[in-house]
Amino acid sequence: MAGTISLGPQERWSVASWLFDWTVEFLADRVAEREVRASLREIVEENLGWLGLGDFGPEPEREMRGLLRDEVVEAADTTFAADMADREAVLGHLRDLAARV
Repeated sequence: MAGTISLGPQERWSVASWLFDWTVEFLADRVAEREVRASLREIVEENLGWLGLGDFGPEPEREMRGLLRDEVVEAADTTFAADMADREAVLGHLRDLAARV
C-alpha cells in the first residue's frame, strides 16, 4: 500500500505507506497550529494515505513546505538506524520530496 502527498495540482509524491506515515508524523510533531497537528495525526491513525499540502490554508502549507524542504531529510538521517534495510533508498525518496516542495 502507498501514501501520497499532493504537492500541487499536478504534482504528487507517492511512497510506501510506512514512509508516508513517518513523514506525516514528522510534520504533526512540528507544525504550529493545534488543529493542523490533530488533522495530520488523524490521517495516520485512519490510514487515509493522502495529504494535500494546500488543504490547510496558506500559512500551514508554507510551514509544512519549509519543514519538508529544510528538515525532513536530516530528521530521517538521525532517526533511521544505520543498518536499516534500504536506508539510502529511503533517504533518496525524502531528498526527492525535499527538492520538489
